[in-house]
Formats: sequence, structure tokens, C-alpha cells
Amino acid sequence: MVGRMAAIGFPVWILLLFLFPFTGLGPLLCLTGATLVTAGVLVWTERRRGRRGGDEDRDAAAPDAPRAPMGALAGAGIAMGVVVLLVYVIFVIRSA
Repeated sequence: MVGRMAAIGFPVWILLLFLFPFTGLGPLLCLTGATLVTAGVLVWTERRRGRRGGDEDRDAAAPDAPRAPMGALAGAGIAMGVVVLLVYVIFVIRSA
């Protein structure tokens, strides 16, 4: 579920962070607005998915099933995403 949300939320958030400065808002308002709109999009998509039925039944059937550990590539991808996000925020704040 977290991977699905990240696959939807991260591109939407980056797109909004690119588009919001064209509205003339300040950097903090752009960051806040993009984050709130992305959260709304994620809530909306998860609610739509829940109405259509998804893998919730499968998760409820085996709540204690063992999970595979996170791979090295996934960990590196998450770390790089955090670094890119921090660099972006620093550049936006410094440009203001």
C-alpha cells in the first residue's frame, strides 16, 4: 500500500511543486499547497480503490504473513528521493 501511494503521490507532488510557483505564491505557500493537494489526491485515489474492491480482502485474510525485507535498490531509491527533495526545498527557500 505504501509503495502504491508513493508511486502516485511522489510524481503528483513533484509536478505540483513545478507548477505552483507560476501562480505567484511564495515558496512556503507553494510547498504547503502542493503537499495538501497531493494528500487530497492520495486520499481520493485510495477511497476510489476501496469502493471498487482491491487487495484489502487478501490482506485481511493473512495479517501475520511474513514480509520480504526491503531490497537494496528500493532503499537507495528512497534515499535518493529524500536527497532530491531536500535539495529542491533548499533551492526554493534560498531563491526567495
